[in-house]
Amino acid sequence: MSGYAGNTRRRGGRRLTRIVVALLVLVGLLVGADFLARSIAEAKLAAEIQSHGFPKKPDVTIEGFPFLTQAARRDLTQVRISSADVPEGPLTITNVNAVLNGVHIDSSLNGATVDQLTGTVLISFPDLARTLTQQVGPLGSLLGGAGLTLSDAGPDEAKASLDLLVTTGSATWRVTQLSGNELNIRLISSSNVPSSLLSSISNINVQIPKLPLGMTIQSVRITPEGVNGTISGHDLSFSS
Repeated sequence: MSGYAGNTRRRGGRRLTRIVVALLVLVGLLVGADFLARSIAEAKLAAEIQSHGFPKKPDVTIEGFPFLTQAARRDLTQVRISSADVPEGPLTITNVNAVLNGVHIDSSLNGATVDQLTGTVLISFPDLARTLTQQVGPLGSLLGGAGLTLSDAGPDEAKASLDLLVTTGSATWRVTQLSGNELNIRLISSSNVPSSLLSSISNINVQIPKLPLGMTIQSVRITPEGVNGTISGHDLSFSS
């Protein structure tokens, strides 16, 4: 009798093991399908952003698990967008990062609204220095590849050290935001640098590359890393 009971327990244990294994396989398949669907959606959104004028395809991450339930509701909890070394004319954005909270896709799947958007844009001092060097005319040949070094000199000022091969000098520019995504860079002081050499960059406007989803910069400030812009918005809408 005890042998029969033992066999029954063993068969029951094997049956339970098979059920557990089957459930684990099913969960694995569902998780795999969820990640695959998320990856496809991220790639599609990145391509849409690029097709609307952004200079390059950004990195897009859809947060939250599972994704398929968010997709079924057409409500994404959070989407992160980032890109580095974004070119536009003479200027390169070092990096742009944005977080979209509460993305609600419309029934036609051709547009969406965003509850809240926050982000930052950074133009590093080396990238800004390269832009200025391209604008300086005859001074550019004197500066060479690494002759202009920028550093912060306050919340809205950048100081430059200039190596002119035969001498050294310094200059300070004030950076302010104009309407839209445009910066004004105006020379406010210089030392040991002939004014004629600085005339081409005494007052210039620099266009920031087009940002994804119609984002605009709200404010800019000088930080130890470079020119840092903030992005924010509420109840935004965009369409394909």
